Amino acid sequence: MKIKVLATALGGAALLSGCGATVQKDASYKDVMALRDAYVAAAVVKDPKCEDKPTQDAKADQGWQATTCGANTVLVTFDNSAALEKMVAQDVKFKEARDAILVGPNWEVRGPEFEVKDLQAKLGGQLK
Repeated sequence: MKIKVLATALGGAALLSGCGATVQKDASYKDVMALRDAYVAAAVVKDPKCEDKPTQDAKADQGWQATTCGANTVLVTFDNSAALEKMVAQDVKFKEARDAILVGPNWEVRGPEFEVKDLQAKLGGQLK
């Protein structure tokens, strides 16, 4: 009986661990949907209402892809460091007073400062 209960518990844990994205600090993401999955898994915002597809896709000509989570948070992934550096410089220049920008190896998250600071503890990156 103990073995059956243990096997059931381990099987359930295996199923749960297969659901959703894992959160790793300072990871690179293959596309904006992978970043979105990590953002949701980080659970900084309860029910973040993220889009289920890119809302802006400029991969072909500018090397980036973006989506939104709620009304105030934008997630962006980049194909190259030049595209990342260009957008970060622009976003830092025009950011709102209570917003923050979190920059990872090939991604950026822009949103409310309190949220982005909490996200840094989970995803890593540097605050700008």
